Amino acid sequence: MSDQAPALQAALAGIARAIADSLEVRAVWDRVADACRTLVPFDAMGIVKLERDGTVRAVAAAGEDSLKALEGAVFARNDYSPAYWPDADRFLVVIRDAGVELDPAYPLDRLTLEKGYRALLRVPLQHRDRRLGSVLLVSRTPGRFTREHGEALLVIAELATLALAHEGLAHTLADETRRSAAAREHAGELERRVQALSDELEARSAHRTLGRSRRWREVLELATKIAPTDTTVLLSGESGTGKEVVARFIHRASPRRDGPFVALNCAALPERVLEAELFGLERGASSGAQSAHPGRIELASGGVLFLDEVAEMSPEVQVKLLRVLQEGDYQRVGGTRTLRADVRVLAATHRELATATRDGSFREDLFNRLAVFDIALPPLRERRDDIPLLVEAFLHEVGQSIGRPAAGVSDDAIAALTAHAWPGNVRELRNAIERAVILSEGGMVTAAHLPIGR
Repeated sequence: MSDQAPALQAALAGIARAIADSLEVRAVWDRVADACRTLVPFDAMGIVKLERDGTVRAVAAAGEDSLKALEGAVFARNDYSPAYWPDADRFLVVIRDAGVELDPAYPLDRLTLEKGYRALLRVPLQHRDRRLGSVLLVSRTPGRFTREHGEALLVIAELATLALAHEGLAHTLADETRRSAAAREHAGELERRVQALSDELEARSAHRTLGRSRRWREVLELATKIAPTDTTVLLSGESGTGKEVVARFIHRASPRRDGPFVALNCAALPERVLEAELFGLERGASSGAQSAHPGRIELASGGVLFLDEVAEMSPEVQVKLLRVLQEGDYQRVGGTRTLRADVRVLAATHRELATATRDGSFREDLFNRLAVFDIALPPLRERRDDIPLLVEAFLHEVGQSIGRPAAGVSDDAIAALTAHAWPGNVRELRNAIERAVILSEGGMVTAAHLPIGR
């Protein structure tokens, strides 16, 4: 080894420069092969990599074309005999007569013999505690390699290992970069869709999806993702948080956008009236029913049925609604004819339905059908950054409706509005602004005009 030291140092320096220039094994491999030629005589040289699934992949070759033709080929690890590739972290295989020492019962031993190679030298490629593969030198001349050759190849392999380890790192980083770029593009596209739908809804109705806070944008992003499907959605949250606004947003973003949006507040009607309103009423089904009366399910055909305060339904109505969701059919009150329901149901509640199922006031099977996709709306106190934007919009809206817009909102009023807890949420805020605009009589809205902090 001492006679080879200067040549070995020069070879290692060349490999180090190659690794500094590139993390690709192929780019480094020519330098590795050149380094070996100055120290170890060989006819062909190859490097194989152990994949995570336990297979072996030929990644590079030098010398004769017989090994180069195998580049990219994948083998089973047990295709090598233990003498050809020992199952150990550190090894040095010096085979002086392949015809005697290899076992043709193993596919790769047999392939080596068939190609006419008679002497072999193999050393491991290992990075830290991980086996990466091995380097193989072959010669057609028996007895070509010595242990001294193997020791020199081990030193070269230590440095070549860095290229193989870093190639995996480079590929991992490249994959992560591609995934990150794709995620950013997806997030950007989702944000553009959310904004476009918000703008469209604002232009078409007063149900505006105002808000830039993270919590509110998360709600709209979930709504945008679920909108293209026909999945039932449960919108949960305190009263006044904008559940109908989000339901209309889903409708406008869905394939049913050209169909009707029909809303029904389940808490506003007695049980029998709610049942008739929801499913319809056949002629003569009750006193005074001179003609058939279509229900909200029928009116919403081809579109969306929004059931607000769905937790207030009686058990009898819950059973009938469950059939609509499960079977897609129903009957009018007092009727015998089965009708098909072509609606997407969006439901909303300010109550905790999971608790209601435990106390028996709400059917668990209906809850499971409604809550296929649950979107929880944050209270206004958890999206305070949106309050100034909402105030500005309500100020303009109220000014137009009463014909006497306010001159603006003072800083102390904005501070008071932002600090308030708003138990009634956005609905309460809108009412507060309307009252303040009336009291200001066209002047500046101040904290004194606000029905809070008293």
